[in-house]
Amino acid sequence: MTAVSTRFRTGPASSPDPRPRHAASGTVPAVAISGLGFTYPSATSPALVDVKLDVAPGQIVALLGPNGAGKSTLVSLMLGLNNPDRGSVQIFGLAPRAAVRQGEIGVMLQSAGMADCVTVRELVAFMARQHARPMDVDEAIDLAGLRDVAGRRVERLSGGERQRVRFALALVGQPRLLILDEPTNEMDVASRYTFWNAVRSTAAKLGRTVFFTTHHMEEAATAADRVLVIAHGRVVADETPEQLRARAGRPQVQFRWGATPPQNWMERLSGDLSHSCIDGLQILHTSNADRTLRELVNLLPEAVDITIQEASLDQAYLSVIDPDRA
Repeated sequence: MTAVSTRFRTGPASSPDPRPRHAASGTVPAVAISGLGFTYPSATSPALVDVKLDVAPGQIVALLGPNGAGKSTLVSLMLGLNNPDRGSVQIFGLAPRAAVRQGEIGVMLQSAGMADCVTVRELVAFMARQHARPMDVDEAIDLAGLRDVAGRRVERLSGGERQRVRFALALVGQPRLLILDEPTNEMDVASRYTFWNAVRSTAAKLGRTVFFTTHHMEEAATAADRVLVIAHGRVVADETPEQLRARAGRPQVQFRWGATPPQNWMERLSGDLSHSCIDGLQILHTSNADRTLRELVNLLPEAVDITIQEASLDQAYLSVIDPDRA
């Protein structure tokens, strides 16, 4: 999508923006999906079943799910690459194909090819010329964190740098919705941190809506406002990262005894607590880890090596898609 110029309306940078604007655009969802169902012709079971979803403008939404769960199918329907059997998809009030034609959607696909024999700046500038009202090329390069490699040929870039080029190409047409498919694939931890800082600052500064797929659970927790979990073609969770993490259970405060503990020591602690012990490691399941930590430090000096173990998003994810394993 972003790398195929014929999918976009062309025109000089000074042309008026041809995209329709609603008088009260804040009331129009960026993405509105209702009762969506889809079955591939040769399949014996549906790929998507009764998917419902509204995404408000400016939100950052992560889509998680195991292979074959329906992630790619949902993205393809949002882009108008397939037609649903049931239900509807609208992007800012438009059918997906109309939204693509009018430049409402910018797409970053991990499988999208790029010209290797040009520099980063030349490639971003070429893509900018395919749009009616593009972003300034230098701004797109800066937002994608590419300033230091702008003069480098694409063929000489690392995998992570190529991903950031794809982000710049998705961004330069000034779409209101960015759909990012596994955007941090091939990036190391530091590059992922830089990338998501760029995405969040771009979304906040320009009011962009971001919908991305990822296999990195903690990435979803830190980058997204909402996390969707899809399994067997159904959305089985649509929550904030905090709500999803809470499914995995309460946090734990763990410690060991450095001296003989006082009798009835748990009576000194407040709140809803449960206690277990594994090989001398004391484990308190608590509804308020910070309070329990403070009370241990202040009221039970015999407790040492105190740590807090938050419920992880990985645990929450497993608890949603496969409760028997969580």
